[in-house]
Amino acid sequence: MSKQPGIILASRSPARKNLMKELEVPFECHTSNYEEDMTLFKDPKKLSIHLASEKARFIAHKFPDSIIIGADTFGSIGNQILGKPSSKEEAYQMIKQMSENTVNVHTGLVVIRTDSQGEIKKELASHTLTKLTVIKLSDKNIKDIIEKDDVLNVAGAITIEGESGKYVDTIEGDYHNVIGLPLFQLKEMLAVI
Repeated sequence: MSKQPGIILASRSPARKNLMKELEVPFECHTSNYEEDMTLFKDPKKLSIHLASEKARFIAHKFPDSIIIGADTFGSIGNQILGKPSSKEEAYQMIKQMSENTVNVHTGLVVIRTDSQGEIKKELASHTLTKLTVIKLSDKNIKDIIEKDDVLNVAGAITIEGESGKYVDTIEGDYHNVIGLPLFQLKEMLAVI
C-alpha cells in the first residue's frame, strides 16, 4: 500500500491557511521565500501563474513524495497591476483609485507533485478572476481602511475580510479567490495531480 503524499501549502498567509482547512485534508504550511517581481509580465494572468509556480518550485525540492501548492493573488484596474503597497501613502492612492471602480482580482494557482528525490514530476496551473465593484469612498473611509486593515501586507491594500470588505458593492466570481485561494479550482487540481 503506497503512502499518501503530504500536502504542503507554500504560504504564510493566515487567510490561505484557513481556507485550506475547509478542504478537510491534512496539510502543512511552509513559507516560500521566493522574491516576487511584479514587473515580470504586464499580463496579470501570466504574472499570477508565474509567481504561484515560482513560490511552489522554490521549496519543492525540500519535500520528496509531496504535493506543493503555490498561489499568488493581486488586483488590477485597467492595465495597472496592484501589488503590495510600500507605504501607507501608496496604500491610500491604491484604495482611492478603487473608489467607484471595478477591481479585477487574479489568483494564479499551481500544484506540483514531487518524486522520491524531490524532483518535480507533474505541475498543474490555473488562473481565477473575480471582479469586485467598490462603492464611492470618502477620505474618511480610506483612512479607516488604512487604520484598521493590514494594508501593507496585502496586494492592492484591501482585504475582503477586513474593514475594506464593507465597501465592496458586488462580487462577480469566486469569493474564495478574493481571499487568496480558489477552493473549487484547487479541489479539481488535487484530484488529478
